[in-house]
Amino acid sequence: MNKYPPECPFCGRHVVRPETTMTEFGEILSGRCNCGAVYVCDPTGHNTGEAYMEAMVLAKGDWDIGLMDEYMDYQTEDMDYDLKNHMRLYSAGMGETRGKLVFVKLKGPDAQQSQPVGIISKSEHRGKKGNLKERIKDALSTRSYDEITDMARRDKGVIRYLISLAYDKDDVMGWRAIEAMGYVAGELSKQRVDIVRDTIRRLLWSMGEESGGIGWSAAEMIGEIIRSNPDQFTDIVPIVWSFHEEEMFRPGTIWAMGRIASVRPDLVKFILKDMQDMITDKNPAVRGYAAWVIGILREDGFMEDINKLISDNSTVNFYQEGELTKKTVAEIVKEAIDKIKITHK
Repeated sequence: MNKYPPECPFCGRHVVRPETTMTEFGEILSGRCNCGAVYVCDPTGHNTGEAYMEAMVLAKGDWDIGLMDEYMDYQTEDMDYDLKNHMRLYSAGMGETRGKLVFVKLKGPDAQQSQPVGIISKSEHRGKKGNLKERIKDALSTRSYDEITDMARRDKGVIRYLISLAYDKDDVMGWRAIEAMGYVAGELSKQRVDIVRDTIRRLLWSMGEESGGIGWSAAEMIGEIIRSNPDQFTDIVPIVWSFHEEEMFRPGTIWAMGRIASVRPDLVKFILKDMQDMITDKNPAVRGYAAWVIGILREDGFMEDINKLISDNSTVNFYQEGELTKKTVAEIVKEAIDKIKITHK
């Protein structure tokens, strides 16, 4: 493997090892080059989309990044990176973990600010944030969503922590963070819908090409947000569904449609024209979630199609009533068929 000290992609200077930075929006591994570029480290390489968001927020000083234009307002670069040895990687062997170092440099007058807005001292951080993330985790463990909502009223940083905790969908806590986002959004949208819409913009951005497309749980979270107040966010439904064309986001977009359909089926009916492809998709999660949505919508026109999956024993992660279980596609299909039969007796 080739390893060299990391250099800023904008000025060529060697950069120092990223350090834990305490900010008003949480803890991040970051640094700043003398040329003004900000960089954030994703040690595992699995959360690069979040690292891009963090770098942009740190560079700009706030979360108002939704309308920023990559060609007009900022530049981005990233590199494979080994945090332990503080080395840039140019090649890696099989099974080797590649972290990422993400760089953002603002253009225009904001690019010259000497310190990113939002940096606070370690003591201030402990006093202000304290164990906020741990308190959120504790509340998620008991599904105390009212408690999390109360925290969010006082501290909007709760939203960022929920986004961070939602990345691991193999863990029930990730799904509960997704669910909790709906409760928080439902409460905040009563008086501060601008905060919720800004959150939606950030989540949509994390799914886009400019972020690296690593918004793993963004579709599910937006689905919960819409479900919490469907009249307010009707316009977002087709935007979320447009991501079903991306293989990595397909299961999440179908899941989101199912959650919305459970309270406002009329908002989701338009996706039925695409469901034939979903039922035959190579991903069992897509097939299973598609059958689940058809069951929620009570669409008897798909009975023959989903019946073909009645022997499909592929397993799917299925979150329901606070618990994450493994279900076969066949089990999901049987439940959907039962719902359709009851409705059309």
